[in-house]
Amino acid sequence: MLKASPLPPAGQLTPYGRALAFPEHTEAGKAALAGAAEPARSIVLSPDALKAEAIRRTGGLTDFGDAPLDTPLSILCASLNEEIELHALGRVQVFNQLVGLLVHRLKFEDLWRRHPEILDLPVERPIIVIGLPRSGTTILHRLLSRDPAKRFSPFWEQVMPLPDGDPAAPAQPDLRLDRMRQSLAMLDTVVPELKTMHELTAEDPDEDISLLIFAFASLQFEWSYRVPAFSRWYRSADHTEGYRYFRRVLQTLTWLRGGDRWVLKAPQHLEQLGPLLTVFPDATLVQTHRDPVPAIISLSSLTTYGGRRYYDHPNPHAVGADIAAIVERLLARGMADRPDGDPRFVDIQFTDLISDPLTCVRQIYAASGDTLSPEAEATMAAWIADNRQGKHGGHDYAAQDFGLDAGDLRRRLGDYQARFGIPTDRRFA
Repeated sequence: MLKASPLPPAGQLTPYGRALAFPEHTEAGKAALAGAAEPARSIVLSPDALKAEAIRRTGGLTDFGDAPLDTPLSILCASLNEEIELHALGRVQVFNQLVGLLVHRLKFEDLWRRHPEILDLPVERPIIVIGLPRSGTTILHRLLSRDPAKRFSPFWEQVMPLPDGDPAAPAQPDLRLDRMRQSLAMLDTVVPELKTMHELTAEDPDEDISLLIFAFASLQFEWSYRVPAFSRWYRSADHTEGYRYFRRVLQTLTWLRGGDRWVLKAPQHLEQLGPLLTVFPDATLVQTHRDPVPAIISLSSLTTYGGRRYYDHPNPHAVGADIAAIVERLLARGMADRPDGDPRFVDIQFTDLISDPLTCVRQIYAASGDTLSPEAEATMAAWIADNRQGKHGGHDYAAQDFGLDAGDLRRRLGDYQARFGIPTDRRFA
């Protein structure tokens, strides 16, 4: 996986750690890996090759715009080529993901040139969930999205924000939803345990990071690829321009499909509060809180398991160290950059969200100036009844599976837990 972090000896891995590091692929997974071997040989992960393919796929568009591109793309390609070991399928997937990003850059710029009125549309008073990963952010985001008065971006739109052909005169029927359903059905055959850790559905919203990638203001590359050099660039960069680009993307989605009161979510916003509030100064920011120790371990499990899509041998210890560092960084920046007493922030405890979610919604709406209509409350209540925790089975994990020590994590993250009065999960006391 990471060339600088070899896999620990088998004797240092727990049984679950070994299962993650030496995945037993499904038959569909084996077929996908075998099928990628030939196309992977011809793939070149370089800025020039990626741009050339994007230009070809868009029929000759060449304007990528002025938002951050050349520096982060060059660093990312170097990191992919020099620091990690992708298997054939991983190489094909990374190539297509990056070309897709560049295709969208070209199409966005072309659309905005022809329809500058898009960039005059308002993005007013969004509700943005900014909590820690695995702290109930997905539950809350999807719950808030049940309100018919709110606009959210379903997963199919987050991955494919622009329709086929000319976005101003899209091809009919729009096949993006069907393609996403087919992709998720295939994903379920390749990584069938994923839905017990984090369920993806075509129609529900997921992370904003998919809409922040276009100007490289997204944690997605760090989450998915484990790219140290790019991560260093990402941590040191000012992403204000990337967040402005994100706002333009939201304006475009509004122009294409309507809606005006956005409900958004990404844990990465915790370390980008400056850019976030510069671009969305009238936002209501909802921070969910959970004992960070099980959150780190759960996220390490999800990330390592998902790593089989890119690597022959995902390294659970390397992933655990990375995830712990990322979460520590997010929480530290979130505490340091959050203005004291700012009424735009709402704090929601995970335990309260699970026990009484509608009361949490009312608390958020009181801060954002919204009214919970009877229709929205009924729709939310129905969604809660159909989406109880453990719907797809359990997800078991332990700190030692990822080379982590719960006591050490608790010491590192104690300031956060104390500041927000977060109860300790007794399983990891």
